[in-house]
Formats: sequence, structure tokens, C-alpha cells
Amino acid sequence: MTEIFKNAKFITTDFTQYFSSGNSPWGQARPPYYQHNDLVRWKGLPMFTKDFEVDNTDGAVMAFTALGCVEIFINGKKIGNDEMKPGWSDYHKRALFLEYDVSSYLVNGKNRILAVVSPGWYIGRIAGGWYGDGTPAVMIAVKGKNEIIATDETWLSTVGGQIRTADIWDGEYRDACEDDYTVLSQPGYELKDWENASITEYKGVVTPFVGTTVRVREGLDRAPETVTVFDGIEYNGSDFGKIHVSLETDKLPVKVLRGQKVVIDLGQEIVGRLKIKVKAAQGVTIKMRYAEFLNDSGLISRGNDGPQGSVYTINLRSALGKAYYVTTDGEQTYVPSFTFFGFRFVELSADGEVEYLEMTGEVVGNDNRETGSIVTSHKLVNKLFSNALWGQRGNYLSVPTDCPQRDERLGWTGDAQAFSVTAAYNADVYGFFRKWMQDMRDSQGENGSYGDVNPRVGCCHSDDACAWADAGIIIPYNLYKIYGDDTMIKEHFDSMEKYIAGILDRNGLSGPIPRYGDWLAYDWCDNKFMSSAYFVHDLDMMAYMCTVAGREDRRDYYLDLRKKAHGYFMDNFTCDGVLKGTTQSEKVMCLAFNLIDDEKYAKQLADELEQQIKDNGGRLSTGFLGTYNLCPALSRYGKSETAYTLLMQRNEPSWLYSIDQGATTIWERWNSYTKEKGFGDVGMNSFNHYAYGSIVEWMYMYMAGIKPLEPGFAKIGLAPVIDTRRDEDIPEGQERMTFVKASFDSPKGLIKSEWSTENGFEYYCLVPQGGKAELRLPKFAGASSLTVNGNAVVKEDDGEVCVFDLEGGEYSFIQR
Repeated sequence: MTEIFKNAKFITTDFTQYFSSGNSPWGQARPPYYQHNDLVRWKGLPMFTKDFEVDNTDGAVMAFTALGCVEIFINGKKIGNDEMKPGWSDYHKRALFLEYDVSSYLVNGKNRILAVVSPGWYIGRIAGGWYGDGTPAVMIAVKGKNEIIATDETWLSTVGGQIRTADIWDGEYRDACEDDYTVLSQPGYELKDWENASITEYKGVVTPFVGTTVRVREGLDRAPETVTVFDGIEYNGSDFGKIHVSLETDKLPVKVLRGQKVVIDLGQEIVGRLKIKVKAAQGVTIKMRYAEFLNDSGLISRGNDGPQGSVYTINLRSALGKAYYVTTDGEQTYVPSFTFFGFRFVELSADGEVEYLEMTGEVVGNDNRETGSIVTSHKLVNKLFSNALWGQRGNYLSVPTDCPQRDERLGWTGDAQAFSVTAAYNADVYGFFRKWMQDMRDSQGENGSYGDVNPRVGCCHSDDACAWADAGIIIPYNLYKIYGDDTMIKEHFDSMEKYIAGILDRNGLSGPIPRYGDWLAYDWCDNKFMSSAYFVHDLDMMAYMCTVAGREDRRDYYLDLRKKAHGYFMDNFTCDGVLKGTTQSEKVMCLAFNLIDDEKYAKQLADELEQQIKDNGGRLSTGFLGTYNLCPALSRYGKSETAYTLLMQRNEPSWLYSIDQGATTIWERWNSYTKEKGFGDVGMNSFNHYAYGSIVEWMYMYMAGIKPLEPGFAKIGLAPVIDTRRDEDIPEGQERMTFVKASFDSPKGLIKSEWSTENGFEYYCLVPQGGKAELRLPKFAGASSLTVNGNAVVKEDDGEVCVFDLEGGEYSFIQR
């Protein structure tokens, strides 16, 4: 433990939850329309306080950690800008701590500190009892030139305060009639019925926080696009009817009477919370229900769970997804503190008159600096890029969650690895994933197994699923290629070796457990095929990473093991060298993972894949695994025209199909909602599930042509792939891509790649100063001249491209 905590102890107090911690929501029947249940008003949250005196505030630093999530106040002021702190970790092994400079919060003389701790990921419903039946706890140390205070049994504690209930899945209940934390933390304010805190033993380690913290993301706030007031239901021939609208506006303030309700639409699904400023009498309870969609008809046959125009929440399953606020008198502001929601819509109701003065959708997530952008001539492709980015913003919250709204929000490994390259272009996620790889090591079994979700929880703790557990290999490899930083591989190498050894011990050469396969594929392939393919891929990466980790002594071992695993693959999934399987995904994986040594047959497979896509109406049939490899595999084998057809496909299944149905993020299913049929199966129907957004990897690396030829872009590859489809080959309802503008702030500096075919072929690129790049410029059909920065050149070509070696600077190429 770090020196600053030398005299500090974890402290806690008696606390009981409003639910049974071992009662897993998964697989249990719930009453119909369970989501209409009220949020429980409970006893409050554990609070801990200490009065102390300081004679010199210079350089005062506070270090803190918690089992749960904590907010800390000193002398009436909340400390820090981080949210849900200190973040999720595997509490069996580790608690993370943060350090803040608190010199400006302290005063010479009397001071008071107050810590409020929610169950959070530790013993909230999300944990499913995985960390036991403990109570929230906190450890704090404040140090200047000497130690000032440290948590021990002399601190006072109680359960209470304004926040009566807080749960990540269910939401937050706050009563402003109770004393505010800014008041309780003021020196001299009388504290009644507080008792000495209890010491609790923590058996894990306490280590510094790694990576970026969770914050309200600056510049991403959303104001309501529409505010709809309704007062009852009118009959429309459906099961639930429709809301009776009394006012629809895009402006605030709006005064709402008792019995009326308000539905706001932010126009964009976000992850975070709604901040409201209201005017009301004391004691009015405002109830907020968060939702991703509105009921479209009131028809049960279309999956509706309420009247047309009301919020649709049945897909949250057992998560209540609500925030309740009891008002004090006059103008006041409320924003939830210890939870987050995935939402576009919020319904607000109250048992008294309320004037809504302001409403703001605050985006909450890890503060990862965004580094990439893509704009094209196709507005729906631009929307697709936006949807993928918004999905990443929302689901990268302490861990890479699968979805942010229902009773899940877990660190699903398969989703994370499939999207990892896209994520690394969109934002600087190296620190974020370095922290998550630490979580994977902490959750790793003694036998080397990686969990399907990390950190593990009570409702989902299976191991070693093909392509899910393999995230522990794939993500360090992918991020090294993008960032060129070997820290993660070196930290994680022993863990990866332990995983591979465990797979061999339990399963032999067949690879990880074939549990999920090509998840949600329309044309399901053999799960065992996927396990074998991924194991060969794992061993390729391990052999490569031996050199990066300084473990050359292990490289030959993995090369030999790869040869054996590949032999197993060929023996079991090919016959006389010909692939047995017939699905798109099986062909894709063979090409993407270099499983076919015979280059002639690999090209034949690519031809067959292209024809299979054409025979399927220019549509894919792949799932989570095949999809992220599909377009890159096509382009590697010269099939980019087919990749463009897939990108711009409007029919189901396709990326643009969901946009036509109203998507503002990436959906879990291609048809989570359709205008024709309504809502999909509520058992698994998230409207913010980023995995299919992995197509953006192809958009950066092929469409825009920005890729690392050496790790960390030490040498930059520029090889734009233009849309060369002939008019007669463009499917009905599609159009040719005519320009692309992309940028990526790489570890070596800002890279730009822009092309247009609207007037001949024009290409612009920016190579960062001190960088070097290889440009493979496509030859434009019919062009007879080439200029570079206005100067005519004659360039020997390499088949269909011209190759240029570029130094740092700006370049403009024109072919006409």
C-alpha cells in the first residue's frame, strides 16, 4: 500500500440493501411490466465525517479509495470533477485510489470532511453478490507537510442524507428536504445521532488508478429537441391507446400541472443523466423514467409496453432505470450522482405543479481524448460514423460495457475486442484498456481462464469463451499496432501465457470453449470452427508479442504450437485442403486469420465470398465475429467494390438499415426495431450496443487508407480505396461514394487523408512533421495526367497504384 495510506484504514458502518444481494435477475420470471414498479425510498447512504484543524494548507493532498462509489466534501464543497469514483475493479483483488490537490479547499483552523459512499459496483444489484454481503467502505488520507487526517475508528458515521437510494441498474432517489451534503460538511453544523465508524479489513491491494477517469464529457451536452406535455390517454384502437398531447414545444420553461406528464427527446441516445432546474413547492416528488425509444402504436403485437408516444422501457428487463427527486421550495437543480442511464427520452411526472426551467442531457463516460474523424459524400454513412462514436462514448464507462441501460452494463470481452481497433482510431483509449487488462488479470482464474465479462459478477461468470476470453490476447496486440507502446504487452505477457497454457491443458489444440460462436449471425456457422480459428490467431499474435515483450526465448515455442493448432484446424475443418463450411463467416475467418496457406485457394475463397454476398442481395449474414473481419478481408483480396456495396446497403441486415429505422447509436441487432414490425425480442434488445460499429475500422484503414505500416505509425501507410463501382453494378437505392475526408491524431501526430472523384481524382494528405509515409495512390480510370502540389510528374506505377515515399508535410495529388 502506498505511503500516504500508512495510518489509514477502511471504515464502514451498518448498512442493509433494499434487495437480496444473491438474487440474480437473469433467468428469473418477472411480473409483466415490472419496469412500472416504483423506485424504493430507502434509508439513505453510508456517510463518514471528521472534524480536524490545519495550520498550514500548502501542498495538501487527499488520497482516497472506496468499496463502492464515493463523493467527498470538504467545508461545504464537493471535491473533484470525476464521477462514479474511484471506478470499477475486481474488489476481491484490488481497490483503486485517486489523489486530489485539496489545498484550496482547506482553511487554516477548523475543517470538516464528509464522504458519502454508494453501493456502486461493489454490492449494488449489478454485482449479483459476487463480492459478498459486505457494506460500502471508504479509506481516506489527507497529507500536507505532515499527515493531517486518515480514516480510523475516530471518524463518525451514519446512514442517511439526501440520497435515500442509489443503484447503478435501478437509479437514484434524492430528497432535497433532507440536509444537503454541502451543509453537513460545514464545520460547526450540528450532527445528531452519528456514531463512531467501524474498521473493516480489506484483503485486496490498493493501487493507483490507471488510465482516464469517468467524467461529464465537455461539449457533448444535449438540450431537448422536443418537449411534449400530455394529460391522459386517448383511445386509438390499440391495446394501450395513445397519449393525449396538450403541448409540444422545443423551448423551456414549461409549467406542468399535477396529473400531467412531460416527455423530452434529446434527438440522440446518450449515456449519462438528465440535469433539471425546476421551480416547485416543497415536498413535490418528480419521477423520471429513462428510455431509448417511444412506443410507436400502443399495440402489444408490435412489442409496445404502453400508450403510443409514451416511453418504451420493457427492454430494460429488471433494471428500473429511474430517478426520483423530492423538491425543496423555490428554484433548485437536480442531477443524479451515483448512477447512469442509456437514454434518448425521459418521461417526467410529479404529484404537484412543477415549472421546468432548464433540462440538459449530460454525457458521462471515461474522458478519452477523441482523435479521429470521418466525413463522406454519403449522409447516412456519416450518420453511421456518428452512431459508432456515440456508442463508444457511452459504453466506455470505467470498463467497456456491452450496453448502458438494462440489467447488464458489464465488461463483455467479445464486444470489446471486436471494436478495439475502431475505438483506438476514434479516441486515445490506451490508458482505458491498460486499466481493463489489469481487471482481466485480477479476474483471471488460477487455471489461467479469462472471464467472459471482466470484472466478474454474480450473474455472469463463465470462462474461456472463444473470441470473448481471447480479448486478453487480441486487445494488447491491436493496441500495440496502433500506439506502438509496449507497456501493456509487457505487463500482461505472463497472464497471456497462463491463458494459453490453460486452454491447452483443458481443451488441447481445439482452442477456447465454443460457447457463443459468431453471435447473432443470420447464417450460423460451427462454433467449434470459430474456436479453432481463434486459437490459431491467438498463437500468431503470441509469437509476434514475444519479441515486443523481450521474450524471444518463447517465440519458437509459439510458432511450433501455431503449426500444430493450424494442423488441427486443417484436419477438422477442411477436406483435401478445401473448407468444409459454407457460411460467409467461415470464409471470412479463413481470409482474415491467414488460415489458408494455398494463396490460389485463398483467392478462390475470396471469389466465393464475394459471389455469396451477391447471391444474398448484396447483404452480409455474419454475426459479431464475422462482421468486424468482413470488409477488411474483402479489401485485402481486391474486393473493395463489394465492401462498398455492403457499407451502403439499405436492406436488412445492414448498417444503414437500422439508421433508416431511427438509430442514433449502434444497435445490438440489425432489426432491434423496424418500422414494419415494431420492437424485437425484449429478452435481448439494446439500442446502444457498439460491436457492429466495428465497420469504422475498415472506413479508417481502407476507405480513407490510414494504417500503421510499423507499430505506432512509426511508418504511416496511406492507401485510399475509392469507390470504383460501375453504374450498372451499384444496387438500386445506393449511390457511389464521391469523397472522403478523414483525420487521425496518431502517436506521431495528425494524419489527414482526403479524396474526391467529383472532378477527376483529387487526393490530399497531411503527414506529421518528422514522420514518414508510403502512399499507394490508386490510378484513376481515364486520367492522363498527374500533378503533385501543382507540379506535373511522371511516376512509374505498381500495377493499379502509384507509390510515393513521403516526408512530413502537406501534399495534393490531382489526376485528370
